[in-house]
Amino acid sequence: MAKGRRDGQRMIIISLDAVGERDLAFLSGLPNSKKLREKAAYCDHVKSVYPSVTYPAHTTIVTGLRPAQHKVVNNLRIQPERSGCEDWLWHRKYVKADTIYDAARRNGYVTASLLWPVTARSRIRYCVPEIFPNRSWQNQVMISAVNGPIPYQIELLKKFGDQLQGTKQPFLDNFVTDAAEYTILKYNPDLFLIHLTDVDTHRHLYGLDAPKVQEALQRHDERLGRIWEALEETGDMEKTTVVVLGDHCQVDVHTVVYPNYYLKKAGFITCKGDKIDSYDFYAQHCDGSCYIYAGDELLRDMKDMSKDERKSLMATLRACLGQIPEEMIAKIVSRREVKQMGADENCVCMLEAKPGYYFQNAFEKPYEKVEEMTGHRMRATHGYTPDLPGYETFFMMSGYGAEPGKLREEMHLYDEAPILADILGVTLKEKSSC
Repeated sequence: MAKGRRDGQRMIIISLDAVGERDLAFLSGLPNSKKLREKAAYCDHVKSVYPSVTYPAHTTIVTGLRPAQHKVVNNLRIQPERSGCEDWLWHRKYVKADTIYDAARRNGYVTASLLWPVTARSRIRYCVPEIFPNRSWQNQVMISAVNGPIPYQIELLKKFGDQLQGTKQPFLDNFVTDAAEYTILKYNPDLFLIHLTDVDTHRHLYGLDAPKVQEALQRHDERLGRIWEALEETGDMEKTTVVVLGDHCQVDVHTVVYPNYYLKKAGFITCKGDKIDSYDFYAQHCDGSCYIYAGDELLRDMKDMSKDERKSLMATLRACLGQIPEEMIAKIVSRREVKQMGADENCVCMLEAKPGYYFQNAFEKPYEKVEEMTGHRMRATHGYTPDLPGYETFFMMSGYGAEPGKLREEMHLYDEAPILADILGVTLKEKSSC
């Protein structure tokens, strides 16, 4: 049962994207992280979701459900015709479940968020949604304005916008931290969600344990200190819950694999020029893993196929995927296994890459070394099975509702929302019409 809003109670949830259990030893030597840790209830071994990418993970954090249940099953929408510039699942409408920020609003809490994934056009009062322009006629100011509260975003841009350089880091997180301080001091929200991506960006660019990553971790520690000070200025810290958590870790990579090349070669994909025109099967990447989807026309045809015909079709597909070099693929994950792992059961199967390899959607070549790429390249990434050794993330909370010490030996991302909802005194609906 929801206990109702408590006067003076606040919760701030800070997500440190791509910060894993492996980083805790370094963070514990930094002043603000050490201060938080000493007072925190914590779990150092938190398993992410499958696929372990940002949007499914963050949606799980606020719903307590796995991707198959809340329906945010990837970062990207399935748009083969826009391969390379797909829309992301930016909007709240894609979350087919209740969230802690909606539950908090129902209980009278003032809510806020800065770049928390999948919150565009949500009902969060003070919100800068994570969304970016991906069409030639769009710009960042326009796309943000139509997807979040305009006065609040204009206010922040006027004060801090001059430091932004698109999505480049550390400028983006510096803006978010300034905006967070300002929002706490002026509006003092009861529930505040903040998403920081400095470490994620620098791991992608330079590798898992590059010096640039440690610099980003040090900046995160300074950001935590500034946010804590703003909270101390504006409210009773005994009634404030400070939550710091991760969503997934990353893995060093050296080679990108393009499953759609093999599907096209086998005749499952047809193209007009450099664009996909139609497909029977299509590979939708999640970096370290990859969905294989059947096209709508094939799905309709399959309803009229005999069991043997469907079995033969799947064998042909597996033979096609089996042409990907063995050293690159950990396994072909069956649809039954996909369902058990909480990923999108609407796929035909999934591919799981071996560490060192990751997937993308292009189809012009079978694979290439990261160092030979001319476009966007990554030296580390995520999306792999959450059971991968050394891949766990963390959870810790300090203040109201948090008894210092080990919370659990192990947990999953979907365990977090029920804990947070209970502290807030709100109830997550089992079903949502959202």
